[in-house]
Amino acid sequence: MRGRGRDLSLREQRLIDSFIRDICGALHISAENREVYQCAWAAFLSVYRSDPDAFSGSESQGWRRAYLSVRNALLQVRRDNNFWRCGRTSLDRPVNGEVETPRIELLPAPHGDFQNSVCFHDYLRRLERDACRMAYCQINGDTVEEARVYYHWSGDHTNSTYLSLRAERGI
Repeated sequence: MRGRGRDLSLREQRLIDSFIRDICGALHISAENREVYQCAWAAFLSVYRSDPDAFSGSESQGWRRAYLSVRNALLQVRRDNNFWRCGRTSLDRPVNGEVETPRIELLPAPHGDFQNSVCFHDYLRRLERDACRMAYCQINGDTVEEARVYYHWSGDHTNSTYLSLRAERGI
């Protein structure tokens, strides 16, 4: 690789490689993809070749410009790849030739039914106090053990509360 009249040393190449991999990691893009990797190097070299002296010294504005250039190039590659991977199709079309159901009917509703939500939370509020607390912990994704620690319950009380909640749900 050449940078305006001089070759990059092996150390410099490794430093730039690490720089590119760090940016890829921050953007959650795999640097193992050859297209991504080459695009990042091309973006870096375009900045480096325009002003190689900017990469030395205490100010080192070159690294900042290179970071922005590489980042923008990688974001563009990601947008391009996602566009072609996702593709476009009508949701009104049937799922396939055998299933006549439109695709849109298979998608979950964007919002729940308000009336059902009110009834559900009213039902939970009518449960015994600790069963209600356990239910909300479960809804929030907490484990039974996390609920026990959070409410400072004993192991026996936690288990009996959980079992009573399961009995209420009919499980």
